[in-house]
Amino acid sequence: GNAKKITVAGIGINGVIVMNTGSGYAAWEASCPNQELSNCSGMTVNGVNAVCPCDDVEYSLFTGQATTPVEFPLKPYRVATVSQNVIRVYN
Repeated sequence: GNAKKITVAGIGINGVIVMNTGSGYAAWEASCPNQELSNCSGMTVNGVNAVCPCDDVEYSLFTGQATTPVEFPLKPYRVATVSQNVIRVYN
């Protein structure tokens, strides 16, 4: 159930946040969806939520929806289980 932000060059814009939801995996772009790209638009992980430091909006890593009203949810990526220890995140 712990989320992990992956920030390897070439993966996402500000990285990708991956979480085991208990019934599979969810992966999200780690950029604030309601902000222009800037120094503060890289999201952080807070438990089962991602937080945008530009405006302190929190997004559920289960659904991608914000906990307060905003225009856009998190951008999802597709996830495929390759083996017991490997997943593939793609768009």
